[in-house]
Amino acid sequence: MSECYAQCKIFTKEHCFSELNGYINTGSYNAGVMHEGEETTLTQTFYEGQDYRLLVCTDESLENIVFFEIVNSQGDTLFSSEENRANVFDFSMESTQMLTIRVKAPINNSSSAPKNNGCISIIVGFKSKTDQANRN
Repeated sequence: MSECYAQCKIFTKEHCFSELNGYINTGSYNAGVMHEGEETTLTQTFYEGQDYRLLVCTDESLENIVFFEIVNSQGDTLFSSEENRANVFDFSMESTQMLTIRVKAPINNSSSAPKNNGCISIIVGFKSKTDQANRN
């Protein structure tokens, strides 16, 4: 297990953080190996007046099947990348709230072929208050 974790940590450093493009990583690292047919969730507080970038970074074996949703505490889906398979979502918070990020890797085919698996990273970045002030 620790070998997989180390591989995903290296994958994240080499392939994912650069996609934050000016957003600052919140400091949390959420990654691991995911298999077709699995789902994972991450619940995090997002703060009023803050601009965020949510990035779901996957290695090549999963990139065409993984999608993510952002769900509020009432269970309402606020965003889903299922149709466009985007791996980045930028948004602003109008009020502070806990949101759940749900990442799904549906089974890609119904054959008896081995199921794909690979590293997946969920990264949340925010714009610094200085950047936001300079925008206005």
